[in-house]
Amino acid sequence: MKKLIISGPDTHPGANYVVDRVSGARRLLKYSDREICAKNLKVGDIVERHLDNNDIVLFNRQPSLHKVSIMCHRVRVMPGRTFRFNECVCTPYNADFDGDEMNLHVPQTEEARAEASLLMHVKNNLVTPRS
Repeated sequence: MKKLIISGPDTHPGANYVVDRVSGARRLLKYSDREICAKNLKVGDIVERHLDNNDIVLFNRQPSLHKVSIMCHRVRVMPGRTFRFNECVCTPYNADFDGDEMNLHVPQTEEARAEASLLMHVKNNLVTPRS
């Protein structure tokens, strides 16, 4: 975690904030002395880091009318500032690459990540009773 803090918000992998466990103060690393923040990091402090490879995320396209409108994916960090996914999942999302808006959600707890991976993972939802 100290390496992520020192990298800061502008270098991947890095971190954006450190939340103090006692006071709840949220320190923006862009304007802080990151070396001191890393040195003062204590057990229980929360480091808000960048997404990294194999993190679990939920991806959906509104309106979410059926269960395959929101599915779990694993992150693979690539160059660029866009979200990309395999064309095989266009049908469940009803996506057609004409400027569709997609939403990305990051589960925050281990329980939420496990539930998303087991119940909502794209590999478990591509084949439906209808197809």
